[in-house]
Amino acid sequence: MNINWLRTFVAAGTYENFRETSEKLYLAQPTVTVHIQQLEKQIGSKLFMKSGRRVVLSEAGRQFLPHAREILEQYEQSLRHMNGFKQGYHRKLTLAVSPLIAATVLPYVLQQFMKDHPSIEVVVKVSESNEIGELISKNKADFGLSRMKSIHPDVTSEKTGPDPIVLVVPHDGGDAETSLPLSLGDYCAHATLLTHSHPGYWDDLLIELRNRYEGIRTMVVSQVHITKRFIEEGLGFSFLPRSSVQRELLEGRMLQVDTNEVRLPFVHTYLVYHHLSEETEIFKEFIEKHMH
Repeated sequence: MNINWLRTFVAAGTYENFRETSEKLYLAQPTVTVHIQQLEKQIGSKLFMKSGRRVVLSEAGRQFLPHAREILEQYEQSLRHMNGFKQGYHRKLTLAVSPLIAATVLPYVLQQFMKDHPSIEVVVKVSESNEIGELISKNKADFGLSRMKSIHPDVTSEKTGPDPIVLVVPHDGGDAETSLPLSLGDYCAHATLLTHSHPGYWDDLLIELRNRYEGIRTMVVSQVHITKRFIEEGLGFSFLPRSSVQRELLEGRMLQVDTNEVRLPFVHTYLVYHHLSEETEIFKEFIEKHMH
């Protein structure tokens, strides 16, 4: 069975339009027709039928389409595997990682891991923390790094790497010797608190802040990297994991304010897995060593 015929059929079955299929695949429209005819001859069934000026999948076409997609995926996967083999990879590790971890901790960890284990090909899927357990359970990823404990019954979540929450504010342009002391109370009275950028701690923290500071203004910003950008631009202040703002603090793009006015929590990274293969065991030991 010609793989090009299958690729043409999957596209045509998706668009149900031979002209659009030819444009998407950069083929002449008569070539699309020939590919479909050749595939129909091999299968022994008509895959499309006319409906007015359009073509639509026949019942045989609807039955065959998911199988054709699976064959194409297996073909592409085999090409990726052999390409990795030619690059010196002999094993593969697929990670499902939350956006925050992917943007902060992961680059350093991966750099060291790939240096120490050059024969393991690493694939990174950036996924929201609440989706990682399902990806592991369905074998769409081998190992997960999440900011939430997975509630999926088929996976294990191990807590590691305590990360303190810190109060971060825009840089005021001064220096440590001449600037006036900064306080949480001043910011709660005069600035906007950017909230819910992290799944773990905001509800309890907001209750404590509102009990202490009446009329505090808030804005929900659901992603840490956007929250950081807003702080740099002077749009507000926030409480963020220390690991997520280390670079910005070192480069002077924002300031950390120490406070004992509220109890600041810790957050953790969760190692999520279903079963431990040799590759996942190696990575688990490595990440535990580098996150403690």
